[in-house]
Amino acid sequence: MSQSMSPLRWTLSWLFTPLYVVVFISILCVFHLFQVVASAFGRRAQKWVLDRMNVCIVWNIRILTGASYRVVGKPSLPHGRPVILVSNHQSMYDIPMIMWECRSREVGFIAKKERGRGLPSISYALRTLGSVLIDRADPAGSVAAIRAFGQRKESQRQVAAIFPEGTRARDGSMKRFKATGFRTLISAMPTALVQPVAIRGNWELLRYNFAPLPFGTRIELDFLEPIEQAGRGADELLELIQARIQAAVSGDAAAKLVA
Repeated sequence: MSQSMSPLRWTLSWLFTPLYVVVFISILCVFHLFQVVASAFGRRAQKWVLDRMNVCIVWNIRILTGASYRVVGKPSLPHGRPVILVSNHQSMYDIPMIMWECRSREVGFIAKKERGRGLPSISYALRTLGSVLIDRADPAGSVAAIRAFGQRKESQRQVAAIFPEGTRARDGSMKRFKATGFRTLISAMPTALVQPVAIRGNWELLRYNFAPLPFGTRIELDFLEPIEQAGRGADELLELIQARIQAAVSGDAAAKLVA
C-alpha cells in the first residue's frame, strides 16, 4: 500500500479505477464516431462534439476518482486576435481540461507524431482540428512544422498551445522550459497575446500508472495574467512566463506577478 494514502483511500482507489477506465475508454470510442459524423458538417460541428467529449472526461475524473477540480481565473482569449497558451505539463488530462475551459476558441496543440495514431477521438482531433504533429527525431523538420503552425494561427487569428517542458512532469516538479519550440512559435506569431496557465495536482492522477488511480486528488487550473509581447525578446519572454508559472505551481503568490 502507498505510504501517501490511507487504507480507506487506497481501497476506494482500487474500487473505482476499473469503472473509471471502462467509462473513459467508452467516452473516447463513442465520441470518435460522433466526431467523424460531425466533421461532415464542418469544423464548428466537430469542435462542438469535441467540447462535449472533454467535459465528459472532466466529469468522469471528478465523479469516479473523487477528484476536486478548481479553476482559478478566466482565460484571456480575445476574439479576432491570435493567442499563445503556455502551460506546464503534468498529465495527458491537461489537454481536455484546457480545451474545455478555453472552449470559446478553437485551440491547436503541438504534439508528437505518435499521438496522431491509435487513440480514439484524440488522434482524430489532433489530425483534423488545427493542431500540429512533430517528429522529435527530426529537429529541423519539427521547427519547420511549428513555424508553419504558428504562421497559420497568426494569419487566421487563432489559438496555439505549447507545453515548453516538452514532456510531462510525472512527479509534479516543473522542468525547465525548452527554448527552441517556444522561440519558433513566438517568431511566427508576433501579434499574439500570451496566456500562461499553471496546472497543479494533475500529475497525481497517473502517479501509479492506473494501478490504481488515486482517489481524492486535488486538481487546479490557474489562468494567470496575460502577457503582451511588447517588444520583449523570445528568451526574455520565456523566462518571465516560466517564473510566473513556477511561482503559481509552487504556491508562491507573491512571485506570480514577477516583472
